[in-house]
Amino acid sequence: MHTEHLRNLHPGWVVGGWLVAIAVTSVVYLTLVGTRLFPLGETGVLAVTLAVAVGFFAGGFFVGVRWSNAPALHGAGITLFGVLVWFVGALALPGRFSLVRESAATVLGLILVQLAASVAGGMTGRRRVVGPDDQAG
Repeated sequence: MHTEHLRNLHPGWVVGGWLVAIAVTSVVYLTLVGTRLFPLGETGVLAVTLAVAVGFFAGGFFVGVRWSNAPALHGAGITLFGVLVWFVGALALPGRFSLVRESAATVLGLILVQLAASVAGGMTGRRRVVGPDDQAG
């Protein structure tokens, strides 16, 4: 059983994992667009989804390897911190996020991709540190 307790959740690791996730997401997206594997246009959502999945998996993996307690809570925290940053940005820059109103289903889908990828990354990172047989927390 994992040590999924709120006392094992550290905000510093959540912010650090989110920063890693955003950095990797940016690199993957720019690489996909720069190499013209996914040119801008119709396949843009697919490129963004792939970049977000890889980036948030990497952020969760980073936290799971560095702090292996509560990997699922840290993964959820990384996603919720991303939503909080988006919300603050939407309040600070009104009108800049008008595209989101038109594609709310896409935004919610990307949030779910972030959640699944960051939790899976955290669990994989913990498994890498602790080992597959020693999952007792």
